[in-house]
Amino acid sequence: MTGNVITLGIDLNSEQCTKLEKIITKGKWHYIIVNGVLGWGVSTAVLFSLIQSFTSEQSFADAIGLSIMLFPLAGVGWGLFMWFYINKQHCKVKSPEL
Repeated sequence: MTGNVITLGIDLNSEQCTKLEKIITKGKWHYIIVNGVLGWGVSTAVLFSLIQSFTSEQSFADAIGLSIMLFPLAGVGWGLFMWFYINKQHCKVKSPEL
């Protein structure tokens, strides 16, 4: 297992460790905005609104109005949760004996 670090049940190779370092370097709020709000929140709002418009009598415009506010707010929570998870992995990579 040379070159690999095992953290939180995930086997990280050197390429994944480098990617983890880049994420940490960009900072917490960059990660939360890009991955939580835009990546998860907005995309989920659009997907949810599309599903609502096909499965109910609600139009896409009506569904997206509330969704585009609520899901990105939830994306902040998702981004924070994932940021702490990534930092925990980062600490395990830096100190594998813990």
